[in-house]
Amino acid sequence: MIKKIFIVFLACLGLNLSYSQGSSNIEFLQKEIPKEQVYLHLNSSLLFSGEKLLYKFYSLNAETQKLSKLSKVGWVVLVNSDKEIVFQHKLNLEEGQSYSDFFIPSDLQSGAYKILGYTSWMLNAEENYFEQDIQILNPYQKSNEGLVIQENPASTSENNARESVADLDLKLNKASFSTREKVVLIVGNTSDMLGDFSISVRRIDSFNKPTLLKSTNFHKLYENKSWNFSENIILPEVRGSLISGRVSANDNSVLKSKNLIVSFPGEESQVNIVSIDDKGEFSFIINKELAVEELLLQLTDYNQDDYSVELFPTTQPDFSSLNFKKPVVQTGFKDYILEKSINNQIENAYSATKADRTVFPADDGYFFGEKLFKFNLDDYTRFPEVTQTFVEIIESGRVKRNQDGTHSIMVRNQNINGEFTLPALLIVDGVVVQNHDKLVFFDAERIESIGILRSKYFFGPAIYQGVVVVETKDGDFPEVFRENHIKSKLVAKAQIPKKYYSPNYKTEELNRIPDYRTQLWWNPNLDLGDSANEISFYTSDLEGKFEINLEGFTKQGQPVSIIKTFSVE
Repeated sequence: MIKKIFIVFLACLGLNLSYSQGSSNIEFLQKEIPKEQVYLHLNSSLLFSGEKLLYKFYSLNAETQKLSKLSKVGWVVLVNSDKEIVFQHKLNLEEGQSYSDFFIPSDLQSGAYKILGYTSWMLNAEENYFEQDIQILNPYQKSNEGLVIQENPASTSENNARESVADLDLKLNKASFSTREKVVLIVGNTSDMLGDFSISVRRIDSFNKPTLLKSTNFHKLYENKSWNFSENIILPEVRGSLISGRVSANDNSVLKSKNLIVSFPGEESQVNIVSIDDKGEFSFIINKELAVEELLLQLTDYNQDDYSVELFPTTQPDFSSLNFKKPVVQTGFKDYILEKSINNQIENAYSATKADRTVFPADDGYFFGEKLFKFNLDDYTRFPEVTQTFVEIIESGRVKRNQDGTHSIMVRNQNINGEFTLPALLIVDGVVVQNHDKLVFFDAERIESIGILRSKYFFGPAIYQGVVVVETKDGDFPEVFRENHIKSKLVAKAQIPKKYYSPNYKTEELNRIPDYRTQLWWNPNLDLGDSANEISFYTSDLEGKFEINLEGFTKQGQPVSIIKTFSVE
């Protein structure tokens, strides 16, 4: 299995296979495949319940410090002091970048946490990941076991200075602003400053909290890391997320099918068929964003429930060496904690008005989509039965009754006067349906459209004479089509991109909406190359001192880290 995946990996990179034949695979990987490092830009290292932990993921070539194009999948985990995973995010990387967030729920205990960022390729070295201390404060819990309570508070707010190794200047239109006023950022020397950057604008508090790593100093995390390639090598996910597993007969007999159909309900572009090797193992790649977590698996030309499918777990870092230090909270901050907790509750109460906009991925559709002749049934007189619908509307297909009383969906050949002699491949809401009776006896009123492909279709190692694609009105692969021989598994889907909300008091009617934002602005994809775009945001109803933190990397691999502060009075 490892050898098979390795050969596929080399082919994906477009590398010469003869090299690996003349030397060991391990030597090849050690010398020829670039190493990676990850940096996470975070909005804060101290979060209250009801706030969001925001992060930007940068995957870098360890040698050039330019954004890495090797791995297409990144991973971010939050680990508590018991070394348990609080959340695990999978990210689809574009040019080595991605971003997401995690809402701090009210049932998450106060205490010390770690956020880790890595690619699968990096796990070939021990403790080879981005690591940042995070503190979470939950004012709603009764127990404070995760905290150290002290008397006599002392201000410990950091005095961050501008830190940059690139010729980039960041200025404000003024140093002090009023509430709900527009703040304009003036970026100088950007003519040659193309790169990828993220920016956070957040209120400064006086809590003692972990220092955030910057793009200019995170490299110390990766000093003296020894990569150790072995038979258990973890290959980089160069085309997408690699899913592997095993199919086994319940009575330990030889499998009756060597092909496995892979489907995700509602995901047209993900239907696939994969081969099963002599050990019953299989693998495939998810190279698109998914809107669902459910994976449906079924053997080809087989409808018995006498086999099982297991998915191999995703490799994770070893958490055993992580060290945690309890956060220290002074009793004198009681009023501040109460005020901030109330502000968070008010902000969350108006979350519908200030909601971030999720950018759902568009399904690319079946690769044969342009050749698919589609019948939208609402454009025709509706018939209650599917058989009638084919007779009266779908002239290029029909329902055939077999000698044993079952039915097959047939398609007429577009090149020859007549129909194919074998049943078509039937797909309902992105899932292959091998039992055509399920469609024949389905309520036709629940069908949105029926598409017909009138040519031979090579589906993995199998050849089908035409394809029939059915979309239901709900588009969720109805329960009636599910059978025991179709195995359901859950896979981690990648985080869906968002456009983070930022109010515009010039164009929005928000006079009667309270604004207690601590996080004034978060932009994980800041574009400094277009001087025509004004970089601006608005202050909230909160007064105090605020910090602008810009992080990122130029196209030449130079890190940029800039801190600016301003006041709201």
